[in-house]
Amino acid sequence: MKTILVPLLVFLIPATLLGQSTDPYNQAPGAETFFSTFSIVAYDPATQELGVGVQSRAFRTGAAVSYARGGVGAVATQAATNQSYGPRGLALLEMGLSPAEVVKHLTEVDEGRDSRQLAVIDAKGRVATYTGRPITQRPGVYAGSIEGKNFSVQGNTLASEEVVKAMARAYETSKGETMAHRLLDALDAGQAAGGDIRGMQSGGLLVVRPNPNPTTATDRVFDLRVDDAPDPFKELRRLLNIQMAGRQTQRSTQLAMEGKFSEAIDAQKQALTLNPGHDQLIYTLAQRYAQAGETRNAIASLGEAISKNKRWKQQAADAAEFAKIKELPEFKRLLQ
Repeated sequence: MKTILVPLLVFLIPATLLGQSTDPYNQAPGAETFFSTFSIVAYDPATQELGVGVQSRAFRTGAAVSYARGGVGAVATQAATNQSYGPRGLALLEMGLSPAEVVKHLTEVDEGRDSRQLAVIDAKGRVATYTGRPITQRPGVYAGSIEGKNFSVQGNTLASEEVVKAMARAYETSKGETMAHRLLDALDAGQAAGGDIRGMQSGGLLVVRPNPNPTTATDRVFDLRVDDAPDPFKELRRLLNIQMAGRQTQRSTQLAMEGKFSEAIDAQKQALTLNPGHDQLIYTLAQRYAQAGETRNAIASLGEAISKNKRWKQQAADAAEFAKIKELPEFKRLLQ
């Protein structure tokens, strides 16, 4: 790994940004322009996915920092965030420029470059970063980046260099099921190492892959943001679990269509583990039990779903999955 160090650095927003705070420690809540933060950009050759993970003590950082396009690349633009870096950087990558050339092009024409931090990765896993030169120093504050194989981690207003080192180690060793999980593992590690010295507030996970049908589908695999929360890491994991539960339910449905009812039940139970207590997931589990001929479990799960949401009475009355048990007294009582 190549380490790029800029010790004891705190960025200031250029004075040309009139009316905006020039101090990352003193921004109006909800009107931040300085996204002092830590982030990771990454590429997975196995899935061809590109991703950005980010956390900051600033409102809506996921929306401001993260940009990615399937089959093209990903950009993290932070500190005194120049949000034009995102779409412009992706356009330059699509034109065939390397990440290093993109970084050079974006920063050379930007008079505020000294206040910026930038990371760019392309669909070959090549990466380049930029951290503006020190403008002012405060003891105990760090900014810098680490470039690794198919990824880069970077941050500013950090507790120490260990924040980015911990992020790099975590990403390289993560056994996460998806890129989103691995990005979040890196963010968690950065926070555990001290993170943003100002605390936590917002975060985001963005993962894309090549999209062969852009007119009918999206390149976005995960697009999760927490704009304001006491613990954005906990909330991001909750949101990620909800999306993964949806995937497990889709898998359960497919397995049931193939007649693999035992496997379908297991998949639906996993969905409920990820998103506990959700009435629709419980109702789907009841369907799977009914299809498998497990009448007692089907009735119990259906009753639980109806107790949480009465709409499942009508749904169950019309559902083909319950055809074999519709005449049972227990089933009829549930629908009364």
